[in-house]
Amino acid sequence: MNYFRHITISIASILALSANADAPSLNIVQGAKSSTSRAQHNTIATTEPSNKAFINGKEVKVYSTGAFADVVTLNEGSNTITISTQNSSETTSQKISINYSAPKTANTIQNSPSTRPISPALNVKTLSDAYLQFGNGDDRLGGTKMGFIDKGITLKAISQTDNLYLVQLSKNRVAYIPKNLVAETLDRAEIINSGSWSISQSRNTDRISISLPMRLPYQSWTQLNPTTICIDIFGATNNSNWITQRGELGMIKHVDWQQVDSDVLRAIITLKDEYSWGYSIGYEGNNLVINVKHRPSLRLKDLTIGLDAGHGGKYPGAIGASGLKESFVNLDIVQRIKQILEKKGAKVILSRDSDIDITMTQRKKIFINNNVDLMMSVHNNAGGSPINEMGTSTYYKSIANRDLAQCVLNRMLDLGLRNFGLTGNFNFSLNAPTEYPNLLLEALFMSSLPEEEMLADPKFRQRIAKQAVKGIEDYLKLVKQSIKK
Repeated sequence: MNYFRHITISIASILALSANADAPSLNIVQGAKSSTSRAQHNTIATTEPSNKAFINGKEVKVYSTGAFADVVTLNEGSNTITISTQNSSETTSQKISINYSAPKTANTIQNSPSTRPISPALNVKTLSDAYLQFGNGDDRLGGTKMGFIDKGITLKAISQTDNLYLVQLSKNRVAYIPKNLVAETLDRAEIINSGSWSISQSRNTDRISISLPMRLPYQSWTQLNPTTICIDIFGATNNSNWITQRGELGMIKHVDWQQVDSDVLRAIITLKDEYSWGYSIGYEGNNLVINVKHRPSLRLKDLTIGLDAGHGGKYPGAIGASGLKESFVNLDIVQRIKQILEKKGAKVILSRDSDIDITMTQRKKIFINNNVDLMMSVHNNAGGSPINEMGTSTYYKSIANRDLAQCVLNRMLDLGLRNFGLTGNFNFSLNAPTEYPNLLLEALFMSSLPEEEMLADPKFRQRIAKQAVKGIEDYLKLVKQSIKK
């Protein structure tokens, strides 16, 4: 009796497993929450790509990744969303109960972090990789950066937040600096007289050396028409009675200065070309040295191109509904761009060539140490509607890099993608270096199901890579045309 009962139970178990195996899978990826204050609710799930899918009885598209979604409009109070998948013989369903409460009207103005005076003022000295920022605001990209500055510069901190010092750059100028990028010092920040300037050509750069008795903070930016590099030296009064140029220069047309405030001395470097190929600023002893790169050969086979695959390792970036990781997609596109560039003769430097975690500082040092002529960082975006195509976009910080970002964006749009925008003054860390032209490409949106389907296709990733290279080639053509004017 017991023996036959065991056989019966075993057969019943096998039949149950068989029935479950025939049922279509249903995995809710997003939307299974108990409450929300948003009336438009994204419901995202996955199944086998061959199945049908329904949300609240409405059939929705199942993408080749197996993902499907809909945006459900909720009513005030309790809502039930029914999600079903169906194959030729079986249906699987799940229900979600969500309570929607409309948000109460609130003051949306964000208060800045409180700033506390430091009395007496504290003297601090910059460490490696220090940078100044305009305000004490913050977002996912950090506070808006004024620019990186060299180590060993003494600053007077007059107030503080939990993470920042407010420092006095000059009589009328202040800036913020992260506390972890400075150390207390007995040295004092002072107002000093500048010394002589010298300008010369050194290999592939034009070199400007400004004599100072101590290291002072500075800020630089680029202006157009004519292309000019401006550098404000804070805490300096002009006593530079000569600017000596030794020999012909490759990129610089002329150099001048202005005393723009009683203790702010501005260096004005006007270039011969319409397009800049980057510059570096740093101290050699107490001499502030600006190296302006010469225009390289405008043939790809003579250039060194830096490529950055965003995220990696324990930071996968955005993850699509199907589980597709942005870090994988970014690296695959970058490797495809690398292959195309190398076939055209270019030398390519990668920030990462595998699924590893690497800091922004390490990435920048790789490109600077390898003296790249141009750099592109490749990411894929997230946010917005899961059922709509969101589009492609490019980003730059310095106005000098706008045309490069525009050229790449134009080529991406040739793929028939929506235009998500050309964004300037972008506070992304890899857009900040001034040493080489650079841009950020956000190819598509990982969070958009139709665009995730595109990104999951190796053939489409190859098309993205080809267009990115065409964008670089277009930029080189643009530079050539500007020289012929």
